[in-house]
Amino acid sequence: MRRRSAVAAAVLSLSLLGSCQTAPGTGKTSFNIVSTEEEAKMGAEAHPDILTQFGGAYDDARLQAYVAGIGQRLVGKTETPGATFRFTVLNSPVVNAMALPGGYVYVTRGLLALADDEAELAGVIGHEIGHVTARHTAQRYSQAMAANVATGVLGAVVSAVTGIGGAGNLAGMAANAYIQGYSRDQESEADSLGIRYMNAGGWDPDSMATFLAKLRDQARLDAILAGRSPDSVDQYSMFASHPRTLDRVKDAADAAAKGDAHRGVAGRELYLARVEGLLVGDDPSGGVIRGSVFSHAALGLRFEVPPGFRLVNGAKAVIAEHADGSVIRFDMGPEAQTDMTSYLQNQWAKGTHLSGIEALTVNGMPAAMGLTRLDTNKGGMDARLLAVRDGKAVYRLLFLTPPQLTAQQVEGQRRTTDSLRHLTEAERAAVTPLRLRIVTVKAGDTVESLADRLPYADHKPERFRVLNGLAEGKGVAPGEMVKTVM
Repeated sequence: MRRRSAVAAAVLSLSLLGSCQTAPGTGKTSFNIVSTEEEAKMGAEAHPDILTQFGGAYDDARLQAYVAGIGQRLVGKTETPGATFRFTVLNSPVVNAMALPGGYVYVTRGLLALADDEAELAGVIGHEIGHVTARHTAQRYSQAMAANVATGVLGAVVSAVTGIGGAGNLAGMAANAYIQGYSRDQESEADSLGIRYMNAGGWDPDSMATFLAKLRDQARLDAILAGRSPDSVDQYSMFASHPRTLDRVKDAADAAAKGDAHRGVAGRELYLARVEGLLVGDDPSGGVIRGSVFSHAALGLRFEVPPGFRLVNGAKAVIAEHADGSVIRFDMGPEAQTDMTSYLQNQWAKGTHLSGIEALTVNGMPAAMGLTRLDTNKGGMDARLLAVRDGKAVYRLLFLTPPQLTAQQVEGQRRTTDSLRHLTEAERAAVTPLRLRIVTVKAGDTVESLADRLPYADHKPERFRVLNGLAEGKGVAPGEMVKTVM
């Protein structure tokens, strides 16, 4: 049996190593054992997960159709104009775009707010289509499978290739390869293909470079808002996951449009009309962040984090991070089956030794608090766990601090605990969405005066400039249309 297994492994290994396919986008032949049918299956299986992670599809049929129309126009200019593609605007404020095998392409409403014209959006979508036509994801999966064979993990590969052991295995490998991101060469290939498609579709190919510059500026602003150096780029930003250079993209645009008398259209007025009223920031159905306060009208709850923490509203939890490494996490736990001290020890932190457990009341709600030390990807952290019951709901606050900073964070943690309370009726009514609005610059308007109207507590001029792609020192002119948030 061992000999047969060894022979089978050798045969499969040779089969893998001998599998080459040609990508329609690039015309290049490369190692690839994933068929187009399997790619379609991967995309279909992973599609619901993408929707879950990014807030679902944005509820605006007109905008969805507009974006899909741009996508289909680009697909018509590819090497496979009859291929099936699906385009979705995701209900997420994060600036991002992605593609799954099988032709699933996504852009977030956060990206739509940042883009300034139709050509910039076409450049983003064309880039993602390029990843599909170049079959970059299939290549990465194939390399991962071959590596499994090389290291002796044959069972996982056989299961993934044949479907034995569960239909989700191949999609699981797809998700892992996607999360790892593409190589710089693959990003450059996708840029070149995207520029080719948008140029053929009648859009100005230079717009891919202008949007890449905006991604860089957005990443720098995000770093500033998080209390970091603007030269540091968050690992989750789109700029970090798309490591291209402006010069390389500009060269590709020049090569694509070489000899053309016209560079194509930007389509700014049409685009701005389409994104007017776009939801900006958090969707109130999942709670909203206003400065250091998180409020949830449906739950009727709010809390506040100390100065220096930046709040981010995620699909499963609200996270506040400090530049010193401290973290505050808020989420909802399963319904309590007993008193809160027992809940803390036996439900939330089951199997973990807690010290200093005490029962307390937080603004009329029964609660319990306990301490422990946890190993995290940032190293050992002191943890303070707080569980609060409100009717059948249980709210959880987890405070994590580097041990050497715990003492100085205690007072801030206490204030956050005390701030957890029910909303008043007036506060509930005030939890309204922010919308993207297009305004015409009037005589006397300046960047500073327009920025001052933004509903943010800090860095208003910087936010306005990034939103409108205005370089430092550049002003606005009467009659010009600009984006704002109201």
